[in-house]
Amino acid sequence: ITKITITILSLLIFISASVAYACDFKMGQFGDSREKIKLDPLPMSFLDPFNGETIRIPLQQVCKDDEDLFGTQIMLLYVDKKLMQIRLERPNYNDAKLMDLAMKEYGTFSLPAGVKKKDWRGNYQWENTTEIIIYDYIDIHEGSLEIIEINSKVYEKKLIKYHEKFGKWLDSQQ
Repeated sequence: ITKITITILSLLIFISASVAYACDFKMGQFGDSREKIKLDPLPMSFLDPFNGETIRIPLQQVCKDDEDLFGTQIMLLYVDKKLMQIRLERPNYNDAKLMDLAMKEYGTFSLPAGVKKKDWRGNYQWENTTEIIIYDYIDIHEGSLEIIEINSKVYEKKLIKYHEKFGKWLDSQQ
């Protein structure tokens, strides 16, 4: 009985330690203001003409122990001063590390037979009660780009309107 008790206690300690060291790249809740981000140095901020602000943070500034994901950027989109979207972007590594993270966090999906993760291109979508999560793995000029995009269901309509305005403006710039 004591061996079983020790084994169970060891497992519980290991599980809680693993959870405690997990990277919290979300950095807040949807609807929060950007003032809740307390980082030193301050992250880069980009304002746009549609009352949007994108905060760009190197993942290693937030998740110092998650070396597998170094080089990934956290992009927080605020519209009307409220957090609307969280994106992780990983360009030109071609290692499928964000795919591993997405499958670990949100659930696995099947790849075509014989295709290695790092060679697969496409997207997948998950939903939970409060979020829509989209994973993309695409080719870009001279490389690849992995993206995990997390959108709040509560702010979905407002985010769509923002992207429509932003898209029309981008189209007018050509």
